[in-house]
Amino acid sequence: MKKYVVAAIALLMTIIQVSASSADKYSQEYLQSKNHFSITRPIVEMFVERGIKSALKKETGAKFDVKFDGYTNASIKKGIFKNIEISGNDVKVNNLVLPYVHLKSITDYNYIDYKKEPIEFKSDMTYHYDLILDEEIINQALDDKGYKSVISNINKIANPLLTVKDVNVRLVKNKMFMDVTYNFSLISLKDKSFTVSCDFKAENGVIKTKHLKFEGSHSNISLDKIAGLVNLMNPLEFTLKLLDSKDCKGNIENVNIVDNKVKVDGKIFVKGD
Repeated sequence: MKKYVVAAIALLMTIIQVSASSADKYSQEYLQSKNHFSITRPIVEMFVERGIKSALKKETGAKFDVKFDGYTNASIKKGIFKNIEISGNDVKVNNLVLPYVHLKSITDYNYIDYKKEPIEFKSDMTYHYDLILDEEIINQALDDKGYKSVISNINKIANPLLTVKDVNVRLVKNKMFMDVTYNFSLISLKDKSFTVSCDFKAENGVIKTKHLKFEGSHSNISLDKIAGLVNLMNPLEFTLKLLDSKDCKGNIENVNIVDNKVKVDGKIFVKGD
């Protein structure tokens, strides 16, 4: 009788394990603890890549390269994947066209409920990104009504001594040149202008100007009086804010001007519901 009891318990444990395994087939522990070999998975991943490319082109008007890596066919269908890497050129984001965007997942368990409207992020996810900004896109951002509000707030602080009228940028010799139009309303209503050059650094996730220098006839003006103003007008920081999404938080890690284009990289953090 004893051996039948042992056999029954063993059978019961097997049933429980199979049942738990079946119910848990979408969990991170289950998917990462086994080698889920499938001869058809590369085909499924290929179709997913095509679908993502098509959706992104419809959304942004740009062509993308997509690399997608899943665990099992069932988990892929559920919206769970191991890694994804996306890169595209001339990508439209919030009415700005980025010359280049690259996005790669860092977390190796990512769960998105794509059947919901809007989609829901079911797991915490982290992505590394790098993007390129050129002179044209930065000046487009400066035409945004949000930047006009930035200038208006600066003028509330600076008035009545100084009124900033306009800001334009040029990327030359791997530096940013800011052409600022202003007037001293107490002295004259005639607009004047000054030009400062600078490059940038990332500091605690925020872009700050460095190597600030006046150009041309204003080279004798004290930078101490203008450095704070220039940082308030920081076109690069504002441009990147326009690219932000309420669904995720970004962290800027590096910023450089190379080949007269601004290269920015960092991480994006998505909080799961």
